[in-house]
Amino acid sequence: MKTLLYSYDKIEQITLLAADKHLRRWLDAYHILHVIEGKGELSINEQKVMLEAGAIYVINSGQLIEIHSIAHADLYFYLLSFHMIERIKDQEHGTRYLDYDQVWLPDGEIYPFSYLPINSIMKKLCALEDQTYEQEWKELEQQRLLYELLPALMHQQSEQTSSPADHRNRIAYVISYMQEHYKGELSRDAMAKLAGFHPRFFTKVFKGETGENFIEYLTNIRIRKAKELLLLTTMNLDAIAQQIGYSNGLYLSRKFKQHTGMSPTQYAKSIKRIVVYDWVGNVLALGIKPIGASYFYSLGQLELLQHQLGGVTDVGRSNIDAVIALEPELIIVPKWLEPGIINELQKVAPTIIVPYGNPFERFKHLAELLDRRQEADAFMMKYNQRAAAIKKELATIIKPHETVGLYELSEQHIWVFNEFHGRGGYNLYEGMGFSPPPSVQQEVIGKGHILRINPDQLPDYAADHMIISYNFDEEGQALAHRWLAHPIWSELAAYTNNRIYMIDRRVFHANDVYSLYQQLELQRHMFLSQQVK
Repeated sequence: MKTLLYSYDKIEQITLLAADKHLRRWLDAYHILHVIEGKGELSINEQKVMLEAGAIYVINSGQLIEIHSIAHADLYFYLLSFHMIERIKDQEHGTRYLDYDQVWLPDGEIYPFSYLPINSIMKKLCALEDQTYEQEWKELEQQRLLYELLPALMHQQSEQTSSPADHRNRIAYVISYMQEHYKGELSRDAMAKLAGFHPRFFTKVFKGETGENFIEYLTNIRIRKAKELLLLTTMNLDAIAQQIGYSNGLYLSRKFKQHTGMSPTQYAKSIKRIVVYDWVGNVLALGIKPIGASYFYSLGQLELLQHQLGGVTDVGRSNIDAVIALEPELIIVPKWLEPGIINELQKVAPTIIVPYGNPFERFKHLAELLDRRQEADAFMMKYNQRAAAIKKELATIIKPHETVGLYELSEQHIWVFNEFHGRGGYNLYEGMGFSPPPSVQQEVIGKGHILRINPDQLPDYAADHMIISYNFDEEGQALAHRWLAHPIWSELAAYTNNRIYMIDRRVFHANDVYSLYQQLELQRHMFLSQQVK
């Protein structure tokens, strides 16, 4: 019975500068050569092998090698040496240990299942060489790492017999790597090495799994990223080209037109197939109808926009299947959407993430990205004129010295709302310019949050005119009835003066500019109707 044992010798981290002469050696041990960076040429007994970054090569014992860099580039590589011992057991001689001097693996490049653990082990071995450790421990650790390395090197499943699931996992890993490193120099051969396939077999498996060849897939990633940068930044074409792995803006422009049928400039100005979460009203206000949209539980929650939403697909919020089916060119999401969903959407199309804050500032930013500045200016002018007209009309109801407060009922607490959190707050404090109570001005307005208070705190935040939000359904009406039965209300001037107004949370929840414009009329009617009473 024969068993092969391995004995660690040493590892070197070698740099061959482009101007250096070649490295020439006679090898009396087995060697693993792992290229870190650069390109070069390896001669094994005058048989030449090209060296490429990331690749791994086996050299058997008893060989004359010669290594030099090429292409005016420095060459960096690890060179690991080890010995092999053959353990033989038989009844006649017992156990014997003999030096092994046969071919271990064929000289040349090998394709392990994964290169990452191999690179990690090489680094650890180099670190051991450079550091001072107790000799016995150091030798044991070197031997342990060698025994960890060699199985990883020899783990080369037969490409033809490995399972489809194995192929799928390897290609998925490569795709993940491409999506992260698309701006670097990615070649088919390098990705084949990463997957542990021969390049020709890699080409076949990659197309079988993705439906595209490697270059097509990489181009798709880069062009998709270019679209994102064209839409979401002010970078010029040269800068965008450098960000996505192309040499210059001219080359990017040519590739972009081949891929999309239009120039980058034409694309940036074209009307997009848009899917929008929560901010559908902002898109409608620019005169653009999205192909898909979502709003919390359903688009049906946007009661003020229903006449505008015919034919718009409700994509929901639990997964992105409906979005993928629509093949959007641009996706707009709020920052508060579930992070996992945002991450998946960013893989589908350029994705604008809308932060919390002033709804009209977000509207103007979107108009810039979609080249709809004139439409945005016209809408904002219409909004400002109507808000000013309504404020003037309400001047006899809401006196200059009087305050307006916005509140919402929940099971245990009352919420005091600000100018940017929906419920018509922007219209009240920004559009029509009404004043909040001093405590609300100090603690809520401009703070980016709403305030939760207990019933006994309500007098401290009460206004001359108090707008109360809750759902106008059976459950919401019961909630409002319980709250308004609380004795604290009778202490408020707004209650005594019949200046408490009720609004349907579902109607006033939205905070996009189109909904805000529609809410202006509802707020006008609310104040005027209460005055009549």
